[in-house]
Amino acid sequence: MRKIATLAAALTIAATAFGITMLMTPPASIAQPISSIDTYALTLKANPAMGENYDHH
Repeated sequence: MRKIATLAAALTIAATAFGITMLMTPPASIAQPISSIDTYALTLKANPAMGENYDHH
């Protein structure tokens, strides 16, 4: 029983420390658009011509 209580105490301390760390200094994400992909060109290449047959299962 003592081992279970010690494990529970250790997990509680670790979870509390992790929570405090995330609240005080959350990780910063650096998001930016990828400008090297031309989505317009991809869209034109992806769409088949009107009336073109295609396999559908």
